[in-house]
Amino acid sequence: MLDIGATLKSAREQQGIALDDAAEATKIRESYLVALEEEAFERLPGATYARGFVRSYAEFLGLDPQPLIDEFNARFEAAPWELDDEVMFPRRRSARSSRRGRESSIAIVAIVGIVAVAILIVIAATRPSTRDTPLPATGGVSVVTITEEAVNPVATAVTAQTAPDSTSAAAQAVVYVKALDQTTLTVRALGGAEGTAPLFQQEINPDPARPDGVRLPKSASGYLIRLDRPGTITLVVNGSPVVPGPTDTLLSVDPNGRVAAVTE
Repeated sequence: MLDIGATLKSAREQQGIALDDAAEATKIRESYLVALEEEAFERLPGATYARGFVRSYAEFLGLDPQPLIDEFNARFEAAPWELDDEVMFPRRRSARSSRRGRESSIAIVAIVGIVAVAILIVIAATRPSTRDTPLPATGGVSVVTITEEAVNPVATAVTAQTAPDSTSAAAQAVVYVKALDQTTLTVRALGGAEGTAPLFQQEINPDPARPDGVRLPKSASGYLIRLDRPGTITLVVNGSPVVPGPTDTLLSVDPNGRVAAVTE
């Protein structure tokens, strides 16, 4: 069995690289690098983040990341999981606990479904249409709206409607991210294969010196944006602001600038 943490730590120490220098170069928090070297994966934000951190750290140290990724998957993907409320990272649990958790989840889903149907009936009787609150568009190209969906009490759906454009075949959304609070942002190409290196991955903070926010790298296929905490960013897509719902942590932006909350 390959020791992931010891392999990373040994490579760093052999090259005489300090942890703070490695954190600065990889844009990964020093505490996360320590967690990787100690194999304390429960201290990381999630399994997807852990794989990305292992890959980025290994590549920075000049190691082939694939054996480390394979070892991580072999150890953790086949095991039963539960979510920790604070770090949202899977932990092992017994078969009995797993069964009870599944039964509880089914009961909760059934209750939520009944409540949603009841709300839908009431809304249909009292309000025939959905209210759209338009946000100002820039340049007369995009009209972005945030739609309040009564049937989804968990998250506010985020959509964008793009006016016809003669160059739509070569469309490529221009996306800036403005931090409202400290958050770790991971951005991948929309539709990209699992395990591929992210386009952008780092902690961002509110920065008065950058009022426009951080511009994401170009991606012809669009973006899949993951936040470690909801309510921490505003997107500016093709010049128009889009505010994600209060519980949204995974968003997609297609090449034409349409934004949607993604349910995992």
